[in-house]
Amino acid sequence: MLPHFRPSTLCLTACWLATWSVWPADLTAARTEDPLIPFLKKNCVKCHGGQGRPKGDINLKAINREQDLLSLPDLLGNLIDVLDSGDMPPESEPEISETRRQKMLLHLKAALKKSVEDSDFRFVQVRRLNRFQYNNAVKDLFQLRMEVFPLSEKLMTRNTPYVRDRKDRMPPAVDVQSQALNPRPGLKNVKPFPKDLRAAHGFNNQANQLTLSPLLLDAFLRLSVSIVESPDFNESNVGVWSEFFRVPENGSQLTDTTRARISKFLSRAFRRPVNEEMVQRYSNYAIGKIEAGVPYDQAMKKVASAVLSSPLFLFRYRSQGETERQFELASDLSFFLWSSLPDPQLFDLAQQGQLSDPAVLDRTLKRMLADPKIERFLDTFPVQWMQLENVLAATPDPRKQRFFNLDKEHPASLQMLLEPLLLFDSVFLEDRPVIELIQPETSYQSDFLRTWYTSELKPPRIDKKAITDQNRKNDQQRKELNEKILSAKRELENLVKPLRKKLLAAKQKNQQAEPVDLMPIAAWEFNGDLKSTLGNLDLAATGKIAFRDGRVILNRSYLLSPPLAVDLNEKTLEVWCVPHNLDQNGGGLMGIQGEGDFFDTIVLGERQPRHWISGSNGFARTLDFAGSTPEPKADELIHLVMVYRADGTTLLYRNGQPYGKPFRKARAVFPKNRSKVIFGLRHLPAGGNRYLHVSIDRARLYNRALTAEEVRLANRGDGFFVSRQEVMQAMTPPEREQHDALKSAQAELEESLKRVPANRNPAQAQKEANTGYDNRIRGMLRNRKFVRVPNEDPRFGGVITNAAIMSMTSGPTRTHPIARGAWMIEVVFNDPPPPPPNDVPPRNEESGDGNLTIRERFQVHRENPDCAGCHSRLDPLGFAMENFDITGRWRERYENGRDIDMSGKLMKRYPFADVVEFKQAIVSEKKRFAKAFTEHLMRFALERKLSPRDRLSIEKIVADTASSDHSMQSILRALVASEPFKNRK
Repeated sequence: MLPHFRPSTLCLTACWLATWSVWPADLTAARTEDPLIPFLKKNCVKCHGGQGRPKGDINLKAINREQDLLSLPDLLGNLIDVLDSGDMPPESEPEISETRRQKMLLHLKAALKKSVEDSDFRFVQVRRLNRFQYNNAVKDLFQLRMEVFPLSEKLMTRNTPYVRDRKDRMPPAVDVQSQALNPRPGLKNVKPFPKDLRAAHGFNNQANQLTLSPLLLDAFLRLSVSIVESPDFNESNVGVWSEFFRVPENGSQLTDTTRARISKFLSRAFRRPVNEEMVQRYSNYAIGKIEAGVPYDQAMKKVASAVLSSPLFLFRYRSQGETERQFELASDLSFFLWSSLPDPQLFDLAQQGQLSDPAVLDRTLKRMLADPKIERFLDTFPVQWMQLENVLAATPDPRKQRFFNLDKEHPASLQMLLEPLLLFDSVFLEDRPVIELIQPETSYQSDFLRTWYTSELKPPRIDKKAITDQNRKNDQQRKELNEKILSAKRELENLVKPLRKKLLAAKQKNQQAEPVDLMPIAAWEFNGDLKSTLGNLDLAATGKIAFRDGRVILNRSYLLSPPLAVDLNEKTLEVWCVPHNLDQNGGGLMGIQGEGDFFDTIVLGERQPRHWISGSNGFARTLDFAGSTPEPKADELIHLVMVYRADGTTLLYRNGQPYGKPFRKARAVFPKNRSKVIFGLRHLPAGGNRYLHVSIDRARLYNRALTAEEVRLANRGDGFFVSRQEVMQAMTPPEREQHDALKSAQAELEESLKRVPANRNPAQAQKEANTGYDNRIRGMLRNRKFVRVPNEDPRFGGVITNAAIMSMTSGPTRTHPIARGAWMIEVVFNDPPPPPPNDVPPRNEESGDGNLTIRERFQVHRENPDCAGCHSRLDPLGFAMENFDITGRWRERYENGRDIDMSGKLMKRYPFADVVEFKQAIVSEKKRFAKAFTEHLMRFALERKLSPRDRLSIEKIVADTASSDHSMQSILRALVASEPFKNRK
């Protein structure tokens, strides 16, 4: 783009208007009037050439004749810009009518045309490949199935192949993501060169920026070697392996075949025919290596490495003559649209001299636009035009925008940048007018972006009073149900107790002994099932079990009860069992399983004579009791009892007799409702109960510590108790009906009690809601689905009003209207201001009265004459976006409570009160936007700063595409057909 002068000082435009009153009808008739020079001397030189520094660094004092002005095409171009954009005349001068403005523009353009016709513009003769072009050129040259090195420049990965599967309209939903922070890996061990510098307008393909220092040259040499030596550079990943690296089948023609391969490879790599001398040089090198014993593929890899580091590969040169120009045009097309070297079809057209033919060029362009490789254009131009890489550096204060970096690996910026890129894709692929980039009818958004734009972005607030009230209701409901359950149990006990007493007396009479009612709280007989004859502790089996002779057989399996309604203090475990494998490692027979790894069990031990012990994972494994008795005999029915006594000791009994001495150890925690009875411990000893093989005859759990006498009676069978089955058999039919009704009522009440929700802690409930909301946002940040939605709210949508642009033009704590205005004037209008004067000290905008608005803080810039000119252009553009906060979320007021004033005037003739009217004003100037867009596109295509001569071609492109409403692909076609692109002039 042309250098710009501060428009506030270009008041000479207004001076000219006072002199010229008659205007030519077209450019051919227009000419500079003779009275102009005297008038400039009289009215303009005092500011632009008088005493002191000339305003805007424009010295008109030296312009004494028409030829002096025509020799300054840059000045003429800038005069056209400031007049066309409304920057001139300055506000202090009288306005001019639109008719007179257009006539003056016509005259200036005629002068510019005459000026450039006589000028000799020289451009850079060579262009180095940038990283993206180098990667793609190498990838296409070898037909690699993966990238050469990670490409952080590629901001959007299209998992939905909508560019390849071209249709009239993009899909309603697409799967896309940004891997910019963690790009896909390339060939292993490849050493890429650093990212390229970007020019002022954001493009990284500008010839004057792509220099080659000694360090960078060394990097290219190392890179070329690392590519072919990568372990991934093999037959599986290299598509041209067979035709270039594999040993020729006809060994007798090895030299001729190798030379032919190298000749074709060099032409493809260097993008033009190569002479015989060059082919011979590379071929002799390869054949010499092969004859020296180097394997064929390794010799050809060395050739390939040398080619990749050659200046003929790294640089694109200006052509010498029309023949070479054909190949240069092929490269210009391919690097512009595909960021890579020409494909065989392009190369063949260039070799036939047909590519510059307008019809052939148009057909070729249509083919290239439809080729999947056009995705590379979509990966480069829109990203650099909108300067979207800057959003990756956005660091909003987490105290203000906590959710922006909630997920460090997936910050909000990665979602935000996809929205404008998807819009550009849709406008390009559907060939829609470029003005739809400003105000589109639809946008692609993810769940995260819709939430970001439309919600308060706050976790749901928990109603603490409602929780407290519900807790009170739950407590009352539990109280009432417990009272009903207790009443049912009492009625049941009143029904059962007389029957049990009667049956117990009968047993005592039959055995002529004093009745001792041991009254276990659970008892298992194992007569073909796992139900407890007392209590509600039916067992569940894990693994295969079997029943035989009234016993349950555990062989690498275990049984587990429901949670106990009692804790483990002063309890007794009792089991009758028959061990079957005392010669192998065993496992737990019966015990208590607590929380985590806490177990306390009667254990069948190892081969040593220590067999029946108490142990717990949390404290010890298989500890002996002192004075253990000999091991039991195989198939012997053994009676084992483990008693937890009130004094904290544990005592074991075997067949009614103490087994060792009382043992004291650290107390494990076995809380009620969280501990269970277990038969067949799952992991003691090491290896689980892999070898446990035992038959359990019966077992009991007592809710107290049995005495030695009670254990002896239990062993002899003199400790009576009446089982549930015995009581049921003794009942009359009415009693059984009453019993069943009470049990059913009790079960229903207990189920109802279980269904009563647990009480909630209000503070914990809010914390859980916060955590849940955070996790929901994290899920959205990782979501790759973007859906096409109508832009129902005109405040949002388009490349201007989206979160990505707003975030990257803000600071950590506040918006930066000047940065936003500068982005607007550079990207949207392509009319960047000059840098601020060096003698203007920076202002600390954070200081001062905290009650001021940002507009009020910046008022000082407009008061400074050296700043007022640029700020009169920047401020309306930046403050038009002030309703968007530092991350693009809508706001009505500042944090200090002051209302936001974003009103202004665009180009001095479009007043606006809000951002919707501001965008409509830009749409009203769609021709101006199309021109600015074309300028950006041409600079990207030509890979250089635009010249005054390019301005005339741009005017023609805009005029020629008006019939298509300046659709994107029509602009591309007109640009490729233009003189600057076709002839590189």
